[in-house]
Order: sequence, then structure tokens, then C-alpha cells
Amino acid sequence: MEKQVKLSLITVCFNAGSLIEETLLSAVNQSFQDFELVIIDGGSTDNTLQKIKPFEKYIGTLVSEKDKGIYDAMNKGIASAKGEWLYFLNAGDSFYNNTVLEEVFSNDLACQSDFIYAQVETKNEPTGINYLNGKPVNLPMFYSHYPICHQATFAKKKVFNLIGNFDLAYPLVADSEWFIRLFKNENLSSFYLDKIIAYYDIQGATYHKRMKGYREYIRVGFRHFPIHIAIINTLLYPIIWLKVWVIRTFQNQAWFKKYRELKFKNKLAQEKSGAN
Repeated sequence: MEKQVKLSLITVCFNAGSLIEETLLSAVNQSFQDFELVIIDGGSTDNTLQKIKPFEKYIGTLVSEKDKGIYDAMNKGIASAKGEWLYFLNAGDSFYNNTVLEEVFSNDLACQSDFIYAQVETKNEPTGINYLNGKPVNLPMFYSHYPICHQATFAKKKVFNLIGNFDLAYPLVADSEWFIRLFKNENLSSFYLDKIIAYYDIQGATYHKRMKGYREYIRVGFRHFPIHIAIINTLLYPIIWLKVWVIRTFQNQAWFKKYRELKFKNKLAQEKSGAN
């Protein structure tokens, strides 16, 4: 009989030799040790597999083969995971500190839920102004943006059995579409934990393909949102395009960096006042 573990840490990677060691070290150095590593490699041709080798004793599953993209690989990780809870710690991600998992799983209220979400701290913000991302959310907050980062989330494996895995029809926003399905399901409970879980590299695939991601999200809206919301999101496309153009054109300018700094400070102040 397979040994049941509390948590499966699923790591998806491809030619990540320069990133994978830091990611896996942030896992194995945790004070909480009731976990397995599930590593899904896309058939790397660099030294990724050699970098993984020292972590063998922590690995429950290692797969190295071609896949259909990050969400296909994440779905493979879900299928292989033996833990009660699943967390995606992909190559380049890292936990905020060495006690994160202990603090999450010592919270009885959080563990009684089906889904835990918290905060991340951004890194590699092009303007150099990093910030915290994460607050309590509800379904309507998904209508206009992606309010949750998957690096801030823990889900029981049974949730995937109930609502399905990541939909490969959305190569850039499948995690957000999955969160929407979760929040739409009234039989599932979620718990917001006011804690920083991980560092989030802001310049991921979605960042560099923002408009393609937005077009996918318009399709998500027609699938999940009230029709008037989906139509509004479609009509907003030119405005979003202009906003992205402005950011990419002026992100290295001193005045723009100052604007972003003030914006994030004001946002943080508003969220703190709203929580009080």
C-alpha cells in the first residue's frame, strides 16, 4: 500500500538547469517535511536532470518526456501525486521562507477547507517596484482580472477529482479558469490565509503574451460569466491593449517608475484600511 503524504509539491520544468536547484532547495529546507516532490520535466536537453539527482530521496515521481505545455505537465503532476494536498512549485518559483509550509498546515481552520489561498511577493517587476499580491476574493472579482496567483494556493486533490483538471484550451490562463470553476462550486470551501507563501516572477509566459492571454480570458468570460460581463470585457480590448503598450513603452522611465511606486503604495494602504 502506498504511503499517504500530506502534501505533494508538483514541479514542472523544461531546460531549467539554472533555476531548478534553488526551487527544490526551497522545498527540502522547509521545517515541514510531510511531503513528496513530483517532478514533471518536459524532456530537458540541458543539465536539468543532473541538477535534480541530489534530491532523489524526496522524489515520489519523476517524469521526463515531451508535453503539450505547462498545463499539460501540471495535469500529469496531479495524476501522479499521492498527497492529500497539492501545491505547484514550478521551476523558478521558491517559498518565501523555510517555515511557510509548517505555518500553513498548523492552521486547523485552513486545513478544514478544500482550498487555501494566500499572498505572494512579486520579483522581476520591470519597473523595479515589487509588491505583495493577494487578498480575500469572491467570484465577481474574476470578471475583470486574475485575482489569485497559483503560487499562493493549496488545493486538496479531491477538488481536481470533482471539478476536473486544467483545461488545455486555455494555454495561458488555464489556472484562472480553474479557480473560477472552484469558486462557482458551492460545495467547495476556500480559506484565505493572510500570509506570504512564495515569490512570484511577474515576467512569466502570461506577462510576455498579455494580449493573447486577455483574448483567452474573453473566451473564459463567455463560458463562465454573465453575458453582459463577457461583452464588456470584449469591448475593453482596445483599452487594455493601449495600457499594455504604455507600460512596455515607458516602464524604464524614472517618472513611470515613481508613478508605479505610488500606485502600489496607495493600493497597499487601501487594502490595509479595508481589512480594519
